[in-house]
Amino acid sequence: MAQTMNSRFEPAEASSASNVPIADVLGRVGRELSHLAETMQQFQAVVSPLIIAAGRRDREFLHEVQDFDHIAQKLACLAAFLAALAPNTSSRWLIDPNLASQAVTLAALSSRLAGTPDADAENGAWEPGDCELF
Repeated sequence: MAQTMNSRFEPAEASSASNVPIADVLGRVGRELSHLAETMQQFQAVVSPLIIAAGRRDREFLHEVQDFDHIAQKLACLAAFLAALAPNTSSRWLIDPNLASQAVTLAALSSRLAGTPDADAENGAWEPGDCELF
């Protein structure tokens, strides 16, 4: 199969130290989306009593906050989509995620998406109640 790719993809022969398989990047983004979906579900559990109390006074409010559940479901579905897509990409498709990760304004997230060595150490460093200043 002839390898004709647009400028975002580079064949394996043009590999450099910063180029990684697209499957890796898709996996990183999928893990981040999965983590966000879990966080949204935890958030829903925390605010659920408040939502129920407010919903007793205003039924329309209850319908509006159902969007939180919908967001959590979409995040989980996008994570599953990327997880299923990643193993089906060619190992020859390489991409440099560093430039794109610079557009991400949260430093820890940017590091994880770029796959920098410190990113793995930061994955378990967050504790409830921590504050990330940006």
